[in-house]
Amino acid sequence: MFRIAKNLVRTFEQSVQDTLALSQDSGNLDAFFQSIPPNLLSSQLASPAEVISEGAKHTNVNETLSGLRVVWVDEMQLQLQSFFDYIVGFNDDPVPVVSNQHGFSYPDYGRITCIFNEHCGRTLKVNIWSAKGGTFRDEYISVALKDSDDLEDVSLNHDERRLSGGEARQFQALGFKIQWTPLIASTFTYHILNVNIPGGPAQSAGLIPDEDYIIGCQDGLLATGGETLLQDIVRSRANYDLVLYVYNKVSDCVRPITVHIGPDGRLGCNVGYGFLHRIPTVKQRPQQAQQQQQRDDLVPFSAESETAFVPSAFTTAPPVLSKKKSKNKKATQPLAMDEYFNEGRDKSPVAAKPVETDLPAPPPQRQPPSN
Repeated sequence: MFRIAKNLVRTFEQSVQDTLALSQDSGNLDAFFQSIPPNLLSSQLASPAEVISEGAKHTNVNETLSGLRVVWVDEMQLQLQSFFDYIVGFNDDPVPVVSNQHGFSYPDYGRITCIFNEHCGRTLKVNIWSAKGGTFRDEYISVALKDSDDLEDVSLNHDERRLSGGEARQFQALGFKIQWTPLIASTFTYHILNVNIPGGPAQSAGLIPDEDYIIGCQDGLLATGGETLLQDIVRSRANYDLVLYVYNKVSDCVRPITVHIGPDGRLGCNVGYGFLHRIPTVKQRPQQAQQQQQRDDLVPFSAESETAFVPSAFTTAPPVLSKKKSKNKKATQPLAMDEYFNEGRDKSPVAAKPVETDLPAPPPQRQPPSN
């Protein structure tokens, strides 16, 4: 039964790949990239006649379509994700590119530096394509003006100065690094389907079936992609350790794992590669979705709105001056509540009153007889 299901999936995947191959031959975009607005790809899309006239060797647009891939992110930069995010435009305009004599396009870093310089002290709208499900979004990045007192390293390499266009950077560090990379490189992932060797390298390293995706390897050995590339690397590392970078779709995080490959050169799990095994869109938890909805419902404050109250003349209260304590003053205990109410009473002694009792009155005293 499992073999029938496996063959059915393989047949369905083959049909999908054939459909994609047909679309690639006709010059259509891969379905994974169609979320990007066409105007952001106009500078890289060209008709086959134009490509051939420029002398380019390959005409597959899905292999040449590129973006500024985020390869490193500072811990304080929370808007971008390394490996997955590609910058494909600024302010809804495509990334400035130039072409060399062979027809290959690369970014115009001088123009990109000018764009950031023009937005110093403001926010810049950056168009992002994510490899997690092939989604598109916009991020507004704050560009802070660089302090004139700060010193920075100046490259003495002529090629680096030429690529930057000789434009001086007037903004502070943005907290991320980028690299011009084809978008198709983000699809070189290997989906863990099941673990077939109990106690094998995959199970010992903690690989989770259906949830984990191998997205990278030590020394960049998986950078070129290929259905059998992972298998070839594992066999070549027999009796050695191999560091893999694994993405988990449930926790939405990447972790490095060290796998000790046995003498048989097997990883101990089945993997899937291709269109059906690309990284899916991140599913938000109900609590996260509710918090996001609450943030979207918030109306930004505006002093010009009718409901806003801004006092015309508001002055802060003067500071309270503390009196200096005299040195001869003795500390006193606070008065009790009874003493507080007895302060206004007459403190003169009260005349004694006769005490009334039930005893009979004493007999009257007799007066002595007078002479």
